Amino acid sequence: MKAKKWSTLILSCLLLLSSFMGCSGDGGGSGGGSAGDGNNQGGAGEGGEKTITVSQWSAPSDDDELNLYKQFEKANPGYKIDVMVIAEDQYSAKINQMISTNTAPDIVLAWECDIPNFVANNKIVSLDSYLQKSEKVNPDDFIPAVKEMSDQFGGNYALPWCYASEILFYNKDMFDAAKVEYPTNEWTMEDFVDAAEKLTIVDESGRVQQYGCDGLSFVGGWWSGIGAAGDPVYEDGKLVIGDGAKKFLTTQKYLVDNQISPAPSAESSDLFASGMAAMTRTGSWFLGTYKDLEFNWDIAPQPKDARFYNSLHTGMWCIPESTEDKDAAWKVLEWCMSKDGQTVLSKSSGNISVTKSIAEEGAWKVQGTNGPSNWDAFDVISDSGVFGYVCLPAGLTGDAVKQFEAAVLGQKSIDDAVAEVQAAAEDFS
Repeated sequence: MKAKKWSTLILSCLLLLSSFMGCSGDGGGSGGGSAGDGNNQGGAGEGGEKTITVSQWSAPSDDDELNLYKQFEKANPGYKIDVMVIAEDQYSAKINQMISTNTAPDIVLAWECDIPNFVANNKIVSLDSYLQKSEKVNPDDFIPAVKEMSDQFGGNYALPWCYASEILFYNKDMFDAAKVEYPTNEWTMEDFVDAAEKLTIVDESGRVQQYGCDGLSFVGGWWSGIGAAGDPVYEDGKLVIGDGAKKFLTTQKYLVDNQISPAPSAESSDLFASGMAAMTRTGSWFLGTYKDLEFNWDIAPQPKDARFYNSLHTGMWCIPESTEDKDAAWKVLEWCMSKDGQTVLSKSSGNISVTKSIAEEGAWKVQGTNGPSNWDAFDVISDSGVFGYVCLPAGLTGDAVKQFEAAVLGQKSIDDAVAEVQAAAEDFS
């Protein structure tokens, strides 16, 4: 989780983003490691313990009951986990450097976009043989997006520690006041726009008193909308957009031009939380941020267009080729992906396990006082979720969003914006 996907804004603004967002969170770590250039691979710790190092961008939990690696140690005497915590804004660069120089930790929690490079350069091991023998982890029980991603990578080289997604949040009180029916799990983009129009309030002077929907403040919202409009987004390792992007941008421009949604800007104020917008499309990690809202609210999947499409966000556990004791590293990773490990992680982070049977138990649900109730929305999300744009270089997708914003603001044509992004994608190929 990245694009501030599980950042400070995520989970307690931030739960995990802001950024899935990503999927950081404080459930992944155990003991106060720090960034360094070397590792302690499979070494002996105090009292003859086997020490395994793990890197991640989130600080460890202070609560041992919610500390993933502390719980592993408790369940597996003789093992000690050292966590190397690297600042999020430096994480990818430092991990890439350590991977390339064979000085990486025994287990790396990597961004999705880094995995293809590690695979292409034979820097991480295939986990397929381990998974075939495992009695704790069943790939057949993963959500469809995991298989789709592993197919793109040519095998299971990394496993998502959990996932988050973009979802639709809505203010039930505003819907009631406007006598507009609540969003459903089958809502279309046409339904969304129609409701947003009815929920917008503009006074006689032309000043907006209430927006039908908030702007797309999170980068993933653009890609979810483009994917829903029919474009592949991520295909054969490339960014692929076209008519779907044009269709989605046309809708966004209509919302902005008619004051139904605010114009894209650097302004980060949350109009939904402040009661100025009836709906917002943002990360599921805001379930933690919104749990104390004073108005009644609920959730739904992002609107369907040509199809349902929800961008998913995660971090990917992988074992570097340089790890000396790969079997010991797998023992840790396997436990983290097991029911016991995933339950701890879900409770601590509010993020969902990619293993369907574990997710169904609901340890990840962050229940607020006034919402949500429509947890079934995540059934749609788990079936239609895609690890799409997150597998591409962040510079490419981030710059593309700037082009999209310029088109919505009328600073360039939609056709030109899409063409420029397509050209940039070719340059990255």
